[in-house]
Amino acid sequence: MATRGASRAEENGPNNLGSKDVKPVEAKARRALGDIGNVGGVTTRSQAKGTIKPTALKPRDPTATAAAALRSKAAHKGGSSLSSLLQSRSEYAATNKRQAAAVALSPLPDIDSKDKANPLAEAGYAHDIYCFYRRVEPRFAVPSDYMTSQAEINEKMRSILIDWLIEVHLKFKLMPETLYLTCNLIDRYLSKRNVTRKRLQLIGVTAMLIASKYEEIWAPEVRDFVYISDKAYSREDILGCEKKMLQVLSYDLTVPTTFSFLARFKKAAACDDPRAGQYAEYLVELALVDYSMLKQPLSLISAAALHAALLAVGAPDAYPRPLRRHARYELREVAPLARALVALAAKAPDGSLRAVFKKYSSTKFAEVAKLELPVVGEAEEAAS
Repeated sequence: MATRGASRAEENGPNNLGSKDVKPVEAKARRALGDIGNVGGVTTRSQAKGTIKPTALKPRDPTATAAAALRSKAAHKGGSSLSSLLQSRSEYAATNKRQAAAVALSPLPDIDSKDKANPLAEAGYAHDIYCFYRRVEPRFAVPSDYMTSQAEINEKMRSILIDWLIEVHLKFKLMPETLYLTCNLIDRYLSKRNVTRKRLQLIGVTAMLIASKYEEIWAPEVRDFVYISDKAYSREDILGCEKKMLQVLSYDLTVPTTFSFLARFKKAAACDDPRAGQYAEYLVELALVDYSMLKQPLSLISAAALHAALLAVGAPDAYPRPLRRHARYELREVAPLARALVALAAKAPDGSLRAVFKKYSSTKFAEVAKLELPVVGEAEEAAS
């Protein structure tokens, strides 16, 4: 035993010490071991009486850890570590800027919450439906110069046909959606197929038959259209044209119309005067007859008609913020077309095609065609 103690003393110290000097040597060795990094909570037996307090471990700083990881990642890349670090910081700053801009943008005004209890309003799907309409609007847009490809018909003949169909629509007491879909089918078909003058009216009654089957609960029968066309076409003529028209149009009947956009925009405007909506419909139907309006987007026509209607009834705000947000048009875009629609209304009483004016001069439509024409100012347009 003494030999082993002596050998340990020789290993732990330069002098040849006795067995009584072994413990201080061991304590000194452990202190030296602790001095190089084992201080964190580790004590020797000689320190158990509390002469040295253990140091508590501190949690790592997450920011410093992330920065160190970023520097390590940049250092392992092939390029310069400083360049990579600067690029990472710039990307992080750009991301934060985009997120801040998204948060700063005010949300779209909610105009459907009040109709949640109405199953016919489909408040949960209304916004998505109209977003779909805006997305497919260019797809179903009709070329504004398609009449140049027609050999026997022209813009005037088309206007006469639409004016007559408005009278037929009123006589049959059909839904407003039926009239707008009828005009859409006529223009889309004429833009794809040449039609003779003799068969133009057949195209019109056939389009209204298809639209009635799509929109109405009780659609007029084929014999009703044979009668209304003064028996110029037989039942077989109408059914054969119906089949051909559906094939040419690829059976695409779920399409956006000016009326569908107008219904949404009227809800966004929330005008208390019912004449505003009727006057807007009056202007939009005048646009149906006018061939030059085909070059305008359907949603823009609806927004412009409602803007002019709000001016006509003296609304305090003729283009309120909810309408602007849902229409996605600024006042400077809407005002020029609103002036063009008012110009159509100014010519309507003395024009040769008076079906729309006569319709909206009746008490059923609050005689809105007789309202004083609104003045669409240019100052507000410039300010927007």
